[in-house]
Amino acid sequence: MNRWTKCVCTLLLSVGILAIPSRAATGTEAFEKLKSLVGHWETTGSGEKGTLDVQLTAGGTVVLERSHEIIDGKPVEMTTTYYLDGDTVRMTHYCMAGNQPTMQATYAPDAKTITFDFVNATNMKSPDDGHMHHAVYTFVDNDHLKMLWTFRKNQKDSFPEDISYVRTK
Repeated sequence: MNRWTKCVCTLLLSVGILAIPSRAATGTEAFEKLKSLVGHWETTGSGEKGTLDVQLTAGGTVVLERSHEIIDGKPVEMTTTYYLDGDTVRMTHYCMAGNQPTMQATYAPDAKTITFDFVNATNMKSPDDGHMHHAVYTFVDNDHLKMLWTFRKNQKDSFPEDISYVRTK
């Protein structure tokens, strides 16, 4: 085989490998991962303690999460629901900011993450209103969860909220 033929064969093989589609994770798989969070969780590390209580509701079609935190010395409870919309996982976060952002999920099973991106919100007078805009959940193992939330105000990321939880037995 001459050098030119080898180059063409190598190029065709490379293009063929790139054209093989990787299996994309489905919304159903992501929803099952969220269902695995059912239970009681507590924050780890120093600082204010918080809890997360996760349960199934609506015949197992909704994951209901209640977070309890102390913010600025005051107890705060927020609620988040996770549900399938077709084959897409969505969440609606009922925030202490008084609005309810809805986000759409992307699941990366190899990275053990579900990433939520803002779709829309209720009770926002303008896009400048402060709201949760993005979140990344990392499933460290069956009993450890990391959440990184991003709050946006004036159409710019304002601050992150990085929380680690451990499931209590």
